Amino acid sequence: MWMAAFVSNFLINMNKTESKTSVVNRYFIISIFILSLTVISVTISFGDNSVKKSKITKSQTFKNPIIPGFNPDPSICRVGSDYYLVTSTFEYFPGVPVYHSKDLVNWQLIGYALNRPSQLDLTGVECSGGIYAPTLRYNNGIFYMITTIVGQPQKPNHQNFIVTAKNPAGPWSEPHFIENAEGIDPSLFFDDDGKVYYSGNCLPENRVWDKHRDIWTQEIEINTWKLIGDRKIVLDGSEYYKSGTLDGGIESGVNNYEAPHIYKKDGKYYLLISHGGTSNNHAVSIWNSENVFGPYKMNPANPILTHRDLGKEYFFTSTGHADFVQTQNGEWWTVYLAKRPYGGENHIMGRETFLSPVNWDNEWPVVNPDGNIGRGDTVHRMPILPKWEFKPQAAKDEFNEKELNLYWNFIRTLKDEWWSLNKRKGFLRINLRPETIGEKVNPSFIGRRVESKNFEATSKMRFNPENDAEEAGLIVERDRNYYFKYTLSKQNGKNVLKLIQKNGSTSSDSLLAVSGVNKSDILLKVKSEGVYFNFGYSEDGKNWKWLMEDVDGRLLGLAGSGRFTGTFIGMYASSNGGESQNHADFDWFEYID
Repeated sequence: MWMAAFVSNFLINMNKTESKTSVVNRYFIISIFILSLTVISVTISFGDNSVKKSKITKSQTFKNPIIPGFNPDPSICRVGSDYYLVTSTFEYFPGVPVYHSKDLVNWQLIGYALNRPSQLDLTGVECSGGIYAPTLRYNNGIFYMITTIVGQPQKPNHQNFIVTAKNPAGPWSEPHFIENAEGIDPSLFFDDDGKVYYSGNCLPENRVWDKHRDIWTQEIEINTWKLIGDRKIVLDGSEYYKSGTLDGGIESGVNNYEAPHIYKKDGKYYLLISHGGTSNNHAVSIWNSENVFGPYKMNPANPILTHRDLGKEYFFTSTGHADFVQTQNGEWWTVYLAKRPYGGENHIMGRETFLSPVNWDNEWPVVNPDGNIGRGDTVHRMPILPKWEFKPQAAKDEFNEKELNLYWNFIRTLKDEWWSLNKRKGFLRINLRPETIGEKVNPSFIGRRVESKNFEATSKMRFNPENDAEEAGLIVERDRNYYFKYTLSKQNGKNVLKLIQKNGSTSSDSLLAVSGVNKSDILLKVKSEGVYFNFGYSEDGKNWKWLMEDVDGRLLGLAGSGRFTGTFIGMYASSNGGESQNHADFDWFEYID
């Protein structure tokens, strides 16, 4: 307003002096004047924005990741003012945790979509097999979770299925397996005409290169769980292979088309996918079409999210496998996975869930429009949502409840009742069994996710080993080939603490440290400081000793190992191949970041 008035007065004065100034000179002066005022206005505008941004307080921002620790492949949906999110779990049981939030930043674990052996049989599944990326959707009062199970012995290598629930906390239905649904990363799209569509990836008939994958879509009858109509290849990875369009000069950037999600906005269908593999070349791109089956037009700004050119030791890397959600206030956000490297190209916690804002005012969505566009930031402004008062998770579990806390997990499906909260009140009892942590079995291990680069885990245990084969204590593990085993055992008839390491599928257990102890009632502590781990103990709860300090823990997260999971820490007991009637009692377990 002020600039318009200023220009108006200027023109009036110029008219008064027209006899002294030629028409050409007059317009030249006016042009220069308006340009100067524009520059001043833009400068002031940017200054105002800078002031506004500087006024954002710490309470108005959040830090990524929003769900730390092993929580890859997030998928999200909104129901009213409630948000629900699921992640993949691979060989861990229960499968597919369900998280709830009111503000998109703070999340509470409310249950699992697959928490019964009848729903999920992981017997014989190799590490990083099992449950792959799930998709969560809601329609007409029902929640749908669709996912893939990989690597079940004597069964097809990939099986896609759906479970449903009226309450996302459960119970969820038995699986509905979908015939002729090849590939992984299935997704559902509920169109506004009542039709439902299935999308997934597949191996093309004519593969151009080894990691060539296509995206296909087909209608699905949601009451019979059958695919109907014609199947359509909606995206062919070879169209951009070595073209420089999607890969930015990185050839592997177009590998492995996966994680398709269809959305409908302003009458157009949008197809979001991930590509480039799950490591540093991971990226997210989007296409749109007038028809659900295409043809799809590529966003010229693709990929819309990637950190592939920021370095392998950037704050977080491997951004991909995204899903969108629109808030009740009209904002768009994306959840996606990423890794936090530390100690080099090292990802001890595995892939975690991150959140970034999206601007979708125009044809194409823009990730992180007010920051480094197309990137995720470690700190973002909070979503414009009501403040949510939630109860944070307690650091210490006293084992006084009738059921295990939801954050405890097992490796593969439980078939026997080898643990109890009832045999000794206030204790978690774990029976010794022949199975070991290094086998492709369900060992007597109960663990929780490691969520921070620096943490301290302590537990009080009562255990009296009866022979040299029996042991109980704590385990820090990435999978059956990479772990630290910190246990009380017997050696030459005396109780000893042992620290054992396994580093690779071709390696055997290596004894790192051993020390005699006097009591069978002992406190064990694992403390991490970045990639270095310290293992301590106390026999009286007051005086602490370190069995071993500064143990290099990078074996838990070295890149290039093809592992999709993250690190767990928890309680363990084994008779190492022999039969036993013995048990270990854990009084409490405390985890502090």
